[in-house]
Parts: sequence; C-alpha cells; structure tokens
Amino acid sequence: MFAHMDWANGRILEVLRAMPEPPPQALDLFAHMLTAEHVWLRRVQGTPATYAVWQPLGLDECERLARANHQGYQTLLASDDRARIVDYHMSNGTAQSTMLADILVHVSHHGMYHRGQVSLLVRASGGTPVSTDYILFVRELH
Repeated sequence: MFAHMDWANGRILEVLRAMPEPPPQALDLFAHMLTAEHVWLRRVQGTPATYAVWQPLGLDECERLARANHQGYQTLLASDDRARIVDYHMSNGTAQSTMLADILVHVSHHGMYHRGQVSLLVRASGGTPVSTDYILFVRELH
C-alpha cells in the first residue's frame, strides 16, 4: 500500500509540475494529503507535527514532504507492530486510541480519495490527469 502511495504521489506531483499553472485547489488538496500523511506519521511516532493538516505548500515543499513521508513510513513499516495501539490527540484536542494497522489503512485510503479529486481539478483546468490506479502500479513493477 505504501509503495503504491509513494508512486501515486509522484505521478500527481509530475502532473501538477507539467501544468503552466496548477489549479490552486488541486495544489491545496495535494498539500493536504501530504500534510495529513505527515501528521499521522508523527502521531504514530509520538512526536509533534511540523505541518498543520491544511497547511498550504508549494510544489517544491510538497516534493520534499512526500519524500520525508515515504522514508518515515518505510522505517515505521520495517520495525513496528501493526497491532500496537496508538494513543494520540486529534487536531481539536480530543484524545483517541487506534490500532496502528487501522491508521495505516486510513492513511493509504485518504490519499486515494484526494488523488481522485486532484485529477478531476486537473481535467477541469484543461490539463491531462494521470491514473494512479493500483493495477497500473503493479504492471509497472513487472
């Protein structure tokens, strides 16, 4: 799931970079997707987030954050117990406890949802969206 997420984020970044002027709402959604990945990673790690969930970012900062998220999740996936319960606070301060496996599924699905929105905005702005379907990722592997 997370290799696909990294691949799909890279494809969205390429599409937005290829546009003379990416739709602002598409960039905001892409930044949100990446900052949410960051916030969840930091919750799991038990460290404060350095980005807010809806923090606007430029494409260069999106690229850096996508790379950092990928590295962080790779380290997490290589070493952590997915049955572990993670205690954290939501953005509104509410305390929560969730199994790590469920957080990981949420993070990967959250990105799928927003990549679809970004693709719709790219098409509506005259750009050519790119497919980020999992099956295309698998085909590229082989």
